[in-house]
Amino acid sequence: MNRPGLPDTRDEARALLVLFCRRMVDAHLAYYTSGNLSTRISTEPGVIAVTPSSTPYDTMRPEDIVFTTLEGEVVEGDLPPTSELPLHTLAYRDRPDVRGIAHVHSAAAMAMSVLGWDLPPILHGFISACGGGIAAAPYARGGTDEMATLTREPLRDRSACFLRNHGTLAIGPTLEHAFNAATVTEGAADAYLRARAFGPVPEIPADDVLRIRARFWEPVWAGAAGALTHGG
Repeated sequence: MNRPGLPDTRDEARALLVLFCRRMVDAHLAYYTSGNLSTRISTEPGVIAVTPSSTPYDTMRPEDIVFTTLEGEVVEGDLPPTSELPLHTLAYRDRPDVRGIAHVHSAAAMAMSVLGWDLPPILHGFISACGGGIAAAPYARGGTDEMATLTREPLRDRSACFLRNHGTLAIGPTLEHAFNAATVTEGAADAYLRARAFGPVPEIPADDVLRIRARFWEPVWAGAAGALTHGG
């Protein structure tokens, strides 16, 4: 991988997606066949690698990965691509800086999406991963162009958003960044729901949000050398 985190070949893309599918299940971000992942390929700017539809992640093989154009036309693969392909293709067409996408169905984030709640900037790591508090996109049926279109605004300057009554969509300059944003969003959503049971949840001051964002989140999207994908 010449560009850190971005596969150069289709074989590298296959291996990367299978690796993160395993991580998605291990982190309880998806169950059985729910959720989907994708990545760009550095040597093929008009092609993306995406997970197949209705295929269990624990038995998924590299050869199961599907390759499509940015318009959603399958160019390689024996299985159909995820039914939520529009979430991926629209983001890639709109945003050349988006090179990896993780759509997950994790418990706390799904609770937030059902309630239609935004998640305020309550934790340093959450701001570092997502750029600040995140919003819930309006409701639309899953798998539709409408649902994809409704994510444009909440993702304009963030790495994640909730999909109303659905789950989380996370984007990044690499799949690793998108996956990290999805995992941190789940942890922050869980913390928020637990804390809210005791009363109002304090937010990080606005000037500190900007400082954390500038230190961690913005350099990753700018492709700065040595930029931290996540803290810890």
